[in-house]
Amino acid sequence: MKCLCKKQHPEDEKLDFLPYSYENLIKMSPWIKKSPYLCNDISIGSIFMWNEGADLRFCVYNDTFILRQEINDQCAFTYPYGKDPEGMIELLKDYTERHSMPLRFFAVDEDLVNMIKNDPRLQPVSADFDMRWSDYLYDFAAAAEVSGKKFNGQRNHINKFTKNYGEPNVSLIEPEDVENIETLIDEYEAEHPGGNMIEHIEIERTKKIVRRFKELGLLGACLKVNGEIAAFSIGEIIGKTLLIHDEKALKKYEGAYPTMYRSFVRLVRDNIDGNLIYVNREDDSGDPGIRISKNQYHPVKRVHKYIVHIGSPAARLEEDPIIRSEHLVLTKFRETDKKAYLAMNLDDENNRYWGYDYRKDITITGKIDEDTFYDAAMYDMRIGDSINFAVRQTEDGDMIGEVILWHFTRDGKAEIGCRLMPEYHGKGMGREAFAAAVKYSNEKLGLVLRARCHVLNLASHHMITSAGLEKAARVDDCFYFTQREESGREGEICCNMCET
Repeated sequence: MKCLCKKQHPEDEKLDFLPYSYENLIKMSPWIKKSPYLCNDISIGSIFMWNEGADLRFCVYNDTFILRQEINDQCAFTYPYGKDPEGMIELLKDYTERHSMPLRFFAVDEDLVNMIKNDPRLQPVSADFDMRWSDYLYDFAAAAEVSGKKFNGQRNHINKFTKNYGEPNVSLIEPEDVENIETLIDEYEAEHPGGNMIEHIEIERTKKIVRRFKELGLLGACLKVNGEIAAFSIGEIIGKTLLIHDEKALKKYEGAYPTMYRSFVRLVRDNIDGNLIYVNREDDSGDPGIRISKNQYHPVKRVHKYIVHIGSPAARLEEDPIIRSEHLVLTKFRETDKKAYLAMNLDDENNRYWGYDYRKDITITGKIDEDTFYDAAMYDMRIGDSINFAVRQTEDGDMIGEVILWHFTRDGKAEIGCRLMPEYHGKGMGREAFAAAVKYSNEKLGLVLRARCHVLNLASHHMITSAGLEKAARVDDCFYFTQREESGREGEICCNMCET
């Protein structure tokens, strides 16, 4: 089937994005090691562990490097570094517009986001960070010494470990240690039953990095007690920072975590690099226990990692938009919508054709409550990734459904979707809400719309076509629809079957 999107690699294409492979990661590792940023995202270990499902790609042009990957099902880039980052920005602006993509940046720290906000070429800017993914940064020298009153707790744990098991026996991981470390990981998993999806994924990917960390040029050390491995750490050096990607210890060895941490830092200081400034122990993924533990080691800084969206229609949305139709009112989300929105997202039957299953959502890292989905929607709107409308029967009425605009592109296109709570199905409300949002998006935001629905969802099919969108393609179990612009050119969509 012919894809409806623009040709992805014209002959004059300058930005050639290499798809992730182990071989390409090794090839690009000298560039990755040059990262000037303090966050862990641009590192060999993080890329190796978290590339699956991200469509991660590398590009070097004119001695300038960028990463590209999907975040929240949308393309994003690292801010370029190297010889000519300014020139690369101009190429990215052109590239994303020609290929009907968004211009988004990820792993952007506070200094960089302020620079972007002051760049007249990159306006308007939507940006925010999620504290769950902010890295913990520590003073390297302090981590090696753990001296002073504020580290009393850590020293007490290390002293207890030493009293029970003798002086810490820490050494670099050797090939014969790998099998025992894998046994430790299995025992660690048994010690921590339950857990969310991202924790289970992290366990599996830890096993992979343990097998290949030396090939990747990473550092690994283990703590042994009577020949048995009690803890291990794997990290790498980027610039003046020691990144620790993995650190696991067994509960039965009290004090093993702080002992492993201090010993690993000392090992790196004494044998590998004695001029480091920081230790980055990555994020807490929203886990309260991990947050408490990492704060007890007294970070000198949290590295907030912003998502930055350039030119999102959300940035020019009026402050309190209201869309009125004959029987319905569409407004922004309100605090009082939390309960209804929670029910909407947890309804398996209602979401069967919507394509969402909260159990497979790796961004959900804590207990699900009334804030979970509401906060996620608010965050997506703040970073310019979506515009969400609550559907109501009156302006002050309860939420009965949602209309969402997302997948915004540089050339003025967006995807639209609508879902109602089950008790409002079959009454024509979906069609009315959808049509009103289409009209608003065209007239107020200047968007050309696309939509999709499951092939078995006849009601959604009729809702979309009744608003004037035309069926353009079928890909797997979905129909795709496009809207004609006034010029007669169809709003183009990507079927996700091409190289992008």
